[in-house]
Amino acid sequence: MTLNHFVLRFRSAVIQSRSSPISRTGSVLTFGLLAVGIIASIATKFTLASIPNVLPLLVGIVVLDPLSRLMLQSRFVEAVQMFLHGLSYLVITVLCAVLAAYAMQRFAFPLQDRFLAHVDMALGLNWLDYAKWVDNHLAVQRLFRFAYDTIQVQIALPLVVLAFSNKRSELRVYLLAFAIALVVTITISALMPAAGPIATIDRATFHILQFTGATPLDHLTRLREAGSLILTDPPGGIATFPSFHTTVAILTPLTLRSYPRIFVSLLVLNAAMLGGTVTEGAHYFCDLLAGGSIAFLAHALAKRIIRAEDRSFQYRSNELIGRPHPSSLADYR
Repeated sequence: MTLNHFVLRFRSAVIQSRSSPISRTGSVLTFGLLAVGIIASIATKFTLASIPNVLPLLVGIVVLDPLSRLMLQSRFVEAVQMFLHGLSYLVITVLCAVLAAYAMQRFAFPLQDRFLAHVDMALGLNWLDYAKWVDNHLAVQRLFRFAYDTIQVQIALPLVVLAFSNKRSELRVYLLAFAIALVVTITISALMPAAGPIATIDRATFHILQFTGATPLDHLTRLREAGSLILTDPPGGIATFPSFHTTVAILTPLTLRSYPRIFVSLLVLNAAMLGGTVTEGAHYFCDLLAGGSIAFLAHALAKRIIRAEDRSFQYRSNELIGRPHPSSLADYR
């Protein structure tokens, strides 16, 4: 084997060894969420005792991952490994986000409902009129409710599609964009908390709408009270502004736009999800605008960060094998 062949094979091995779809920045963001949640909990004497127990799932992933490495390596095995890594990252990130979201609400910044309602009015949109219209159309409400409840499936869908299509780079972008969107949403919702329009209406006047995804007002009220708090109720969507349902409704098809059939199906489904976010989730219309903007910004930022990480990795791999990096090749011409 010539030296050049050895160098090329070694370089290929170094690059292929980077099998995890989780970026360095994504890991930092997740640990940041955890740190913020712990610090805010300690500072405000808060304990969230009802975080879902996902330990069996994580143990299963930890067991399956090394077992998959003992198997004959193939595209399918690589896809399984990517899926396991991505799933563990999503689960851990979401749990850290739930803790951070609840703990940061303990700082009890002024509620912004009046401001958000005025924004809707300035846009010419009336939440109550829209909710009453949906409440009078059972088929529409059922469609909206179904679409609204697909959020967990839609969060996992890009992971499944991209992992089993062996699109590692695109999966890295998605996981990072998801983490960025979570961090931004939690931060804004802590600084600009809101109860949502559900706090000002009489639910008994609605016939079929149940507002199952509305901000849990009892949780919000207790979180904003002074003194220590141990919350044993299952956590819910504590953020009103921006709407994370909207972020997912935009980010998922944006990520899968190169799969035409999936993309078109998601456009139809998520049009209904956005409609249901206003009613089932009891969100202001401006919550949707903010959530959609975060999705586009998070995706664009994630792409730039991943490209920068790839260039850094390429530079370090070239340094490791003693080859000049691309920017220095011109010096030899």
